Amino acid sequence: MILLADSGSTKTRWVLLNNGKIMMDLTTEGFNPYYYDQKELEKILYDRLHKHLRPETVLKIYFYGAGCSTKNNCLLIKNALKKLFANAGIFTGHDLEGAAVSLLQDKKGIACILGTGSNSCMWDGEKIIFNVPSLGFMLGDEGSGTYIGKLLLQKLLSGDADKELTEKFFKEYDLDFESALRKIYGEPNPNRFMSSLSKFTGDNIHYDDCRLVVTTAFNDFINKHISKYPDYKNQQVSFTGSVAYYFSDILKEVLQKHGILLGVISKNPMDGIVEYHKKASLGRISREN
Repeated sequence: MILLADSGSTKTRWVLLNNGKIMMDLTTEGFNPYYYDQKELEKILYDRLHKHLRPETVLKIYFYGAGCSTKNNCLLIKNALKKLFANAGIFTGHDLEGAAVSLLQDKKGIACILGTGSNSCMWDGEKIIFNVPSLGFMLGDEGSGTYIGKLLLQKLLSGDADKELTEKFFKEYDLDFESALRKIYGEPNPNRFMSSLSKFTGDNIHYDDCRLVVTTAFNDFINKHISKYPDYKNQQVSFTGSVAYYFSDILKEVLQKHGILLGVISKNPMDGIVEYHKKASLGRISREN
């Protein structure tokens, strides 16, 4: 049997395949190796997974995870999994690779993540061959939920937004000018607060300010990221993530204006990852890891 994992910092989706059939579909907390040591990971993995499957029957694991961008982090995850799944060959890769597998399968193109954060890569059908670095929410994350929230806050707090929209924001979040600034500069994880505002933006997309914020965020993502890939206007560009999915109408408009060929837009990567590995298990795609 084959175990697949799409792991973010907050949640992980696990799917167990047997001869191309889904035997288990389970969601647990995230397993970002930046936040755990190996012993902690071993215990959590055992507690969450052991009762749902027979570990000795799992022969392959493909783990695509946030934080799996260095050899040490990948090894940490691999060793923790090996403790429970002793018989399994284990592949660990970055969540960006999972996104590329999901969106493009064995085809060439550009894969993008637009969720809480943002990232992108060029995929040759088997591996990532080029990546425009993601600089995180303080220096980058263009096109993401966090970036949309940041742009909206700039408008709201600087007095440039529609008065009715501004009053609605302060009332809904039970904030005033000073307490809003305190959430950004005086409390931990300001990116989570900013990212939460992408939902507020979507709920109020009928306001010109909100639509302009989303349009600006997508334009910035194209200018800072997609436009840096070789021959990008002749590449299929695909997207996964809640921001791409829920603002897909605006995303399509922006891509069209830039003359960019849209491929697929999906809400989350796992469905495509499952499809890819079903094909691989049936010999329709070669996956040597």
